[in-house]
Amino acid sequence: MTDRKNETGFILARDDHRQRELRYQKLLDATTDYTYTVQYGQGEPVETLHSPRSYAITGYTPEEYEKAPSLWYEMIHEKDRTRVLAELNKLLTGAAIPPFEHRIIHKDGSVRWVRNTTVPCFAEGGSLLGYDALVTDITEKKIAGEKIAKANRAYKTLSLCNQALVRSKTEQGLLENICHILVAHGGYALAWVGYARQDEEKSVRVAAKDGNGLQFLRALKISWAATEEDGQRPAGEAIRSGHIVINNNTGTSPYGKKWKEAALHHGYLSSIALPLFSEGNVFGTLNIYAEEIEAFTVDEVQLLSELSLDLSYGIMALRTKKKHEKSAKALAASETRLQCIFDTVQTGILLIDQETQKILDVNLAAAGLIGIPPKKIIGRSCHEFCPAEKERYPILDMGQQIDNSERILLNANGEEIPILKSEVQLELNGRKCLLASFLDISKRVRDEKERIALQGQLRQAQKMEAIGTLAGGIAHDFNNILQAILGYGGMLLHTLPKESEPYEFALAITGAAKSAAELVRQILTFSRQTEVERIPLKLQYLTKEVLKLLRRTLPSTISLQENIDLSCTPILADSSHIHQIIMNLGTNAYHALPDQGGIIAVKLDEVEVDGELIAELPELSPGKHVRLTFSDNGCGMDRVTRQRLFEPYFTTKEKEEGTGLGLAIVHGIITGYNGAIRVESSLGEGTSFTLFFPALEEYAPLEERKMDLVLPKMRGRVLFVDDVKFNVELGKHILKRVGCEVFAFTDSREALDHFCADPEKFDLVITDQTMPFITGFELAKKMLAIRPNLPIIMVTGHSEIVNEEMAKAAGIRKFLMKPMDIGTIAKAMEEFLRPVAASSGLENEGKKAPQIFKIRIEAEA
Repeated sequence: MTDRKNETGFILARDDHRQRELRYQKLLDATTDYTYTVQYGQGEPVETLHSPRSYAITGYTPEEYEKAPSLWYEMIHEKDRTRVLAELNKLLTGAAIPPFEHRIIHKDGSVRWVRNTTVPCFAEGGSLLGYDALVTDITEKKIAGEKIAKANRAYKTLSLCNQALVRSKTEQGLLENICHILVAHGGYALAWVGYARQDEEKSVRVAAKDGNGLQFLRALKISWAATEEDGQRPAGEAIRSGHIVINNNTGTSPYGKKWKEAALHHGYLSSIALPLFSEGNVFGTLNIYAEEIEAFTVDEVQLLSELSLDLSYGIMALRTKKKHEKSAKALAASETRLQCIFDTVQTGILLIDQETQKILDVNLAAAGLIGIPPKKIIGRSCHEFCPAEKERYPILDMGQQIDNSERILLNANGEEIPILKSEVQLELNGRKCLLASFLDISKRVRDEKERIALQGQLRQAQKMEAIGTLAGGIAHDFNNILQAILGYGGMLLHTLPKESEPYEFALAITGAAKSAAELVRQILTFSRQTEVERIPLKLQYLTKEVLKLLRRTLPSTISLQENIDLSCTPILADSSHIHQIIMNLGTNAYHALPDQGGIIAVKLDEVEVDGELIAELPELSPGKHVRLTFSDNGCGMDRVTRQRLFEPYFTTKEKEEGTGLGLAIVHGIITGYNGAIRVESSLGEGTSFTLFFPALEEYAPLEERKMDLVLPKMRGRVLFVDDVKFNVELGKHILKRVGCEVFAFTDSREALDHFCADPEKFDLVITDQTMPFITGFELAKKMLAIRPNLPIIMVTGHSEIVNEEMAKAAGIRKFLMKPMDIGTIAKAMEEFLRPVAASSGLENEGKKAPQIFKIRIEAEA
């Protein structure tokens, strides 16, 4: 009975167990999860059993797992395998593990997220016998969570980006912050901003970047040109089209082979390029790369699009701010520069209120001209300083936009300063003002007066040059004539008996010729055709000579009275200067006399300058001076005229009567001689000019002497050349009388040909300088080129081309000036020709002449 009960109980228990297993299996089959069991042996998995629900989650049937025991491992996502094995291996240590999540690869290739919950089974010794696991498909939950997390991340990213837009101070800082936020907080692999260049290649410059794989950008050439492969990329297309370019699967994207290979190599499976706009034009692109396919959803694209618009605005705002800051700095610098210019410019500037005409501002230059500090000028009427404008203000009264004119500025001392004033109207901070600028033109006015005076001086100089040229030409021809008169007169003196009346006639002829020659010299000196040289001069003789010349220029109604001390000590002077002084003083006295005539008195004497005279004329030094006084009984001068008497170009004469230079020249000369000039004059009482010349203290006077110069006979062949026929005839007579054989020519070309035929034939050549065809200087050079040691004497009536120094430098032995007496030419010849005994006699036209000629020479003291 008992056995039957036990058997019945066993059967009931077995049936109950079967019922429980059946219910458990039905429960497992009904759940969405699936279970699997892993049996371990020797610490290694030896068998896996999977429930039928495995197919719903993994796509694999239990039979497929049974045939491929490692399939459960292979279906784990390769990025999660290491982590999953690490968790399961913890069971081998006897530890329980919490549920963990990982990805699996569904048989159809899709990725599924699962939660793996394990229940281990251990032996009594603690070794792992196996474990049962429950696999739950959490893909939808995971995707939903990731969407929520991604959305939160996106909003946080957008918020951080907006903060960066607000806080960034520079454009570069903004771009770098945005790229960093997208990578660090947005979870993207790479973010960069590119700017489109307007160059020939249409290249794209990477302005900022952040993320991994930055070498990806370095390796690629990025362009936005439609024809280049480099432009067939998301960034290039976004710039060209102005549209967002989304790439959610790089493997199937159409954006260039090189770009696709580089993107896949760096793990970039998705990307987006968002254009950046400025006033409707694309200037760049924001580029974002992700490591998963389909990374950019519609919502995310919307958020990133808003970000790109905000970024465009931020960039433009920073650029505008930078321009404003630059403009503000430039404006501040400009204001500083203008203020500096206003304060330092040499032009005077006044800012004037147009309504009240009071001064609002003044610069230092204007204050300096006015002579009052700027603070004391501001607020005062502008008419205080430009009184002429009080009655008529051109820019206001005449409706002018701008006024440029010469005005008078009245300074603090009441002095009138000529200015060139420019004035314009302007509006300053809503206030109508006048800006007046002016320059001190005092110097310009003076310069203009001087320019006019210089023009007069130039005309006078040109007149003097013309007179000099005329005088030089006349002197040459006149001296040639005088040479004949003096020469033939001298021959008469040698021929006629001294006690005879004809001899006296000949003596008068030669005297008149010498006077004429001296007159020519004076004319040349006056016209400055002679060298200026200070030498010891006896002023008494030179004064008498010049007064003779002055006498010829004065009308007969004027009496020229002389009182000349002939014993005066010489002075160191230039004769042309003395000529100028006497002629200018004489001319000045003449113009002071009335038309009916008057008296000009000239006195020359010596005076000892003492302290009393020095007190009157401080420029004098103590000692002996020669005093020259010019007096007239003309109209005289008032005090104002006397004060300006020696100013250049000051004159009381009519415009055509004088230049105002004469007395200025006199004053300049006497000052240069360390002398002085005193003027005494009153209206209606005449004028007296007294000049003091320092006397030469150490000077040995020449004794007056008379001597007879014996004209010796000479022998030699002389080539004589002069283009004036009567001078040639004279030369032939003189040379024959002294015993020479003469070859005379009036044509220098014929003379040269004759010389070239036999250069050694001649002992001496005498040639005139000024001749047609070949000048005497050129003739001498040609002859000396053939015969360097040839003695040549050159004579000339006047030459501006050749002087004595030039002649001697060329090899010419003597240089003589016409007219000259026969004694002078004979003495010059004596150096080069052989003397002959005096007893040989001379023949003159068939008559016996004296054997020795004597010429009476009076030496000037």
